[in-house]
Amino acid sequence: MACVAVLFSFANAHAQTEVLRETVVTASRFEQYRDEASTAVQVITQQDIANSGVSSLPDALRILAGINVRGNATGQFDLNSVVDMGGFGMTATQNTMVLLDGRKLNPIDSSDIMWGAVEMSSIERIEIINGGAGVQYGSGATGGLINIITRQANTNGGTAQISAGSFGSVQFHVQADQRWDDKSVMLNGGLLKSDGWRANSQSLAKNILLRGKQVLDAHSHVFAEIGASEQSNGLTGGVVGKVGEGDQRATKFNNVDSNISSTTQTIRLGGFTALSDLSSLDVDLSVNKKTSDFKQPYFDTPDSFGVFMGAGFLTGPGRSDLDGQTISFNPKWKTMFSNGGHLVLGWEVSKAEQSGSSYFGPAAQQLILANQGPGKFVENIVTDQQSVTLNNSAIYATSQMPVNETINAHLGWRSEVQKYASTDINKASGTQTSAGQYSANAYEAGLNFKAGLASRYFARINHSFRFANTDEYWGLDPVLYSRVFSGELRPQFTQAYEVGYERSADGHHGSLIASQSSTQDEIRYNPSYYRNSNLSDDVLRRSLVGTYAYTTPSGSKISLTARLQQAEFANGLYKGQALGLVPATIYTASLIQPLDAFSKLGLSVMRVSEQNYDIAPDKMDGKDKMPAFTRADLFWTHQHDKLEYKVAIKNLLNAVSSNYGGFAFVQSPGATGSSTYYYFPSDPRSFHLGVTYRF
Repeated sequence: MACVAVLFSFANAHAQTEVLRETVVTASRFEQYRDEASTAVQVITQQDIANSGVSSLPDALRILAGINVRGNATGQFDLNSVVDMGGFGMTATQNTMVLLDGRKLNPIDSSDIMWGAVEMSSIERIEIINGGAGVQYGSGATGGLINIITRQANTNGGTAQISAGSFGSVQFHVQADQRWDDKSVMLNGGLLKSDGWRANSQSLAKNILLRGKQVLDAHSHVFAEIGASEQSNGLTGGVVGKVGEGDQRATKFNNVDSNISSTTQTIRLGGFTALSDLSSLDVDLSVNKKTSDFKQPYFDTPDSFGVFMGAGFLTGPGRSDLDGQTISFNPKWKTMFSNGGHLVLGWEVSKAEQSGSSYFGPAAQQLILANQGPGKFVENIVTDQQSVTLNNSAIYATSQMPVNETINAHLGWRSEVQKYASTDINKASGTQTSAGQYSANAYEAGLNFKAGLASRYFARINHSFRFANTDEYWGLDPVLYSRVFSGELRPQFTQAYEVGYERSADGHHGSLIASQSSTQDEIRYNPSYYRNSNLSDDVLRRSLVGTYAYTTPSGSKISLTARLQQAEFANGLYKGQALGLVPATIYTASLIQPLDAFSKLGLSVMRVSEQNYDIAPDKMDGKDKMPAFTRADLFWTHQHDKLEYKVAIKNLLNAVSSNYGGFAFVQSPGATGSSTYYYFPSDPRSFHLGVTYRF
């Protein structure tokens, strides 16, 4: 609440000087002034990232934006992190959209975003919208949106950075620009590597991106880029017990030597042209290919075979492979009106295909073949296979019209259709197919009231949606422990209301946004039934998000964020019950203090309140909560000619913490198990030293 108090004190300040009108692109998918957007757009600049101790994108979102970040194998570089902006808990990845230059990074299944594929030195800024953006971006932009905008090659030169730290952590980045009169080329590459604090928590990420741009005239350009990335993580499994209990460094017995590795290749083509003084056209075509390999050797051992829940056998595949490709095409047109308003029309079409195979080891295959028949395994199926195809097509329109000199009105609408077809072959149920079509609409309407040169108020109503991910159509047979069809899943809809205030002047910038949303037919996994389903009860979410930043004339900067949120069932049997993994409050504060002309010291602190474990609604009563925790990071930098040195201490207080845990059936050795608590602990204190060279 200190953040909110400071913000309102600042809002009532009398001093006011010239205001620099910053441009953003995320709210309308075209450049517009930040103070004319339909909602507050939080911006993290390249300078903000450089003037901090962050080492990864999730780290920047947690420390610089106060966003809830969690994961089951995050390590020093947060590679398996999930960001949750809307209080969605376990379904945050499906409801928080992450973009790279407007291109969706969320996979079509429920796997993690490949954060290691984005080179930190390539980032120009990060634009963040708290709240739905379904009109502009379609399915999945229900809780919030993060758009990572990369640099353009504006000068000749570049940077090279290397750092080393605790737990065998090594980080290397290189970025080089070359510019001619009407051409430019940018190359980015990087490597992240860590041995990990926990056993089998090693991580590795490599990426490279080459982009070329050709300026055709003063108002037109085309570009092309090609990139590739690789990411690999050891999977430690949860620690059995409540937070702080058990051997936090040990790998869970059935995760020993387990690993997931993924590779992506991306080709992107696009261009921009001004059709006239008042209208412009932007075209974007991208092709993305992703392969993943998940290995869990335990399931190839006899210890994984046995009676499960009173019948059948418990065993799983020792290896699963996924192969997918997504093609998307998005032309959009903008026209300006003489009264200062504008209209954006867009068409978006995409096709996503994914196939997968799960392989059983020799011992598991013998078990399957020996237990075929009614109520057991299907004859001669010893390799599970799955394929899914999604075809999406959407049209959308957004507009901004001045009502008078101080009030602008915003309207937006989107209509999207998804056709899906899926086939699954597995040992428990044989061959199952499903095909169908769903349609969904999104809309928004808002008013933006300018209260002088530096302040504005805004209000917005927003209706957004999401379709089910490819893997959400499939659940688990609790008897044979095999994948089965969960049933068709309807689109999920969220209706949200938002009011806010924003002010920027005299080195200060602050915003305050209050919102409330109601979600119908929410798609969630129910651990009691091992299936995904549309909830019969509505989910109510409320939030109050305040941000404040001030840069002094001497270069000191203080930043504060406060995120207050609540997520609970709005009706039905569990009315009033809070969801899991949604902390009620998240506070962050950071200070950057110049020590002299060449050195500065920085400190950031985050406080996360207690939260429910992830628990099935019918088992939530009487369960404990995950404890609150405080994390502090400290860094020091020194500039010497073209070299910059940085020393960082993460988790300065060496806090024992976790923001990801649950209560469910947990497997034990010998194919036994019971319902218990589990959690994924965060790393302890670590030290890092880095050097950056600018050429």
